[in-house]
Parts: sequence; structure tokens; C-alpha cells
Amino acid sequence: MPLADDAWNEYQKAIDEARRAALDWRFAQSPEMRTQAMYFISMMQAFGFNTYMGPRTAYPTFFSHLMFTPVEYNWGAPSPDFRYHWTKIDGSRAYRIWGTRGDTPWLHIQAQKGWWGDPDQANIGAWDVDNFTIAPDGSFEIIASPDERPGNWMKLDPAAPNTCLLVRDIWDEWEGTTGATIHIEPLDMLSDDTLVLTEEEIADRLRGIAYQTRFSLDTWMRMIEEVDQAVGSNRFWLPDEDTTKIGGNPLAAYVKMLYDLGPDDAIIIETEIPDVKHWSLQLADYFYQTTDYRFHQSSINNKQAVVDADGKVRIVMSVKDPGVPNWVDPSGFPKGYAQWRWYLSDRFPVPATKLVAVADLRDHLPAETPIITPEQRHAQLLARRAEVGRRFGV
Repeated sequence: MPLADDAWNEYQKAIDEARRAALDWRFAQSPEMRTQAMYFISMMQAFGFNTYMGPRTAYPTFFSHLMFTPVEYNWGAPSPDFRYHWTKIDGSRAYRIWGTRGDTPWLHIQAQKGWWGDPDQANIGAWDVDNFTIAPDGSFEIIASPDERPGNWMKLDPAAPNTCLLVRDIWDEWEGTTGATIHIEPLDMLSDDTLVLTEEEIADRLRGIAYQTRFSLDTWMRMIEEVDQAVGSNRFWLPDEDTTKIGGNPLAAYVKMLYDLGPDDAIIIETEIPDVKHWSLQLADYFYQTTDYRFHQSSINNKQAVVDADGKVRIVMSVKDPGVPNWVDPSGFPKGYAQWRWYLSDRFPVPATKLVAVADLRDHLPAETPIITPEQRHAQLLARRAEVGRRFGV
């Protein structure tokens, strides 16, 4: 199989070049980040199989455990407040999508031409499920096809045979949320549909995995460098960029910060709250790998945060637990990346930051800021662990 052999050799060479580039990067010189670099390259190989080698557009299935998980798959800074569902389809064919709305505050479907292994990646469309007709029991049915259909319809691009459907199911209230269910099936099975891949398809998919690995690495390194050049460390920045071309949501703004914390430091993050559907703050490493949010309080959102009397929210990031409700834990990464998301917002404030000593923290917070005891924090973390586990069925 000379074609497959050549593709395999190209794949191995590309992976090794990506590994070397990751380890040589100036932001990957600490012991923690060097191990994260190796983890990233290894994860991208597994992730590449799930996104390029495995999918069959004639036999699509929405899945979440092979896309993003709290610990194993954290590529691309996935939100701790979302359950993502993912599948690959052919834009020239017709599919039935159905499920139940659940009590998620927002259920959103985005269609992407290709994915991270396609040089011509582009956004095709985005749909809020609440804009479709939903039955009184919360069930819905949508037809996705290139030709218009009566009822709930999503327009596909017939020139995009490698279309990715990405569903975001928000779980901003972690406790008790049921979330959505979503399924897909083809409407026009063809006589030559098969699960067996040809040698040419294997070769193409190997090239896709290799391209996705290097493109992802280069993209995340570029974005970290851009934040550093724009504002340095411990300041938020809202870049002017079209993230839809790399899987970003067209209805979101992503505000970024590189943080650098000493063992006795705290960063106070303060912002007004606009008219917004959902907001959140999460942490990640320099390779855009979301840090653990199941066993650590490394994220906070609009339903979890305590808003102060003046209408602003103040969040403390520190290595040591500061004993305040709105705390985000770097989880073993004193230097890293913080991302603030605004979804469906009338404006996108850039949060202000102040670096202070943990010992002096309460001198810089409102007097009414509650005290969280170690016992209360322990209970919070146990509840967090249980709720994330319930969301992923683990």
C-alpha cells in the first residue's frame, strides 16, 4: 500500500515536527509546560482519530465523550459550562436531527466547512434551537439539507462534503440541570454507502490529522503571543478577530489574559455585567488546554458568581484559597491563560484587573464580601465534582 505508507510517513514526520516546535516554544520552558506540550501532542493524535479517521458522513452520530471531557480531552479551551456534541456530515445530503430541549438556557448548532484539518475551513451557518418550532414537551425535529424543506430546516452547503456540526448545550446552573438530548440520522441512504475506507481515504485522513495537529499548535501559540504583545501579563484584552473560521461561536466574544501569579499573589478581576445571556471565566494552559474544572474551582459563571451591591462582579484568582465566594484556582499552573466569554451580549466589557497580596485582599474588596470557610469550600468542591460527573455520566 504505497499510498498509505507515504501518508503514514508524512503523518509521523509532521507529528514529530509539531512536538519539537511545542517543546522549543518560549512559553513551554517550565517543567509544567514541557509536560503539557507532550500531553498536547499526544492528545492531538487521539483527538485527530476522533475528528478525522473515525467519522463516516453516511453514518453520523452526535457524541460528546470523544470531543471534550473535563480531564482527558481539553483541546481548544472548551468551556466548563458546556456539553458539546459533535458529528461529521456531507453537505450535499439530507439528515434528520431530533431531540429534547431540556432546561439548558441555550442550545446552539453551528455548521463548519471542514474542521481543523482542512485548509479551507470556514463557517457555514449557526442556528439557535429556540428559533425553531419546539413541541410543548420540549421535543424538536430539524431537517438539515442543501435544498429547502418545510418546517424546521437548516441549510447545508452542497460543496462541503466534510461538514462539522458542533452543538453547544449550556449548563450554567450545574446542580439539577438536565440539558438537551440530540440525535441524527441520514434520510437518503445510498446503495454504495459503506463503513469500509479506501486506501485513498485512509491517506487523506492521516494528512488531515497531521495538518490539524500542526495548525492547532501554531494557532494557539500565535494567539498567546498576540496577547503577550498587546498587553503583557495580568491584563485582559479583546482582540479583533474572526474566530468562526476556527470553530469559534459567531455570537460570542472571547476576552483573553495571560496571568502570572506568585504564591502569595491575588488578581482581582472586576467588571460590570451587560445585558447578556451567559458569561464565564475559565483557565487554561498556554496550549489552550482547559485546566481541570471537575476537581478544582478553576472556572466561574453568571449563575455561580456572587454579584456585589454596586452591580459589579469581582473574582479573585490566586494559588491560595482566599476564602471568598468568587475564586478561581490556577490548579497547579501559576502561569497560564484566562478566557472570559460573553454570549449573546449587548456589549463586551473588558474586565479590569489588580494584582495584590493575598494577605491584603480584603482591603481591596467590598466590606460585605462573604467569608467562605474551609469546610464550605470542601462542600463546594464535592458538589462540583458530583455535578460535572453527572453531566458526563461518569
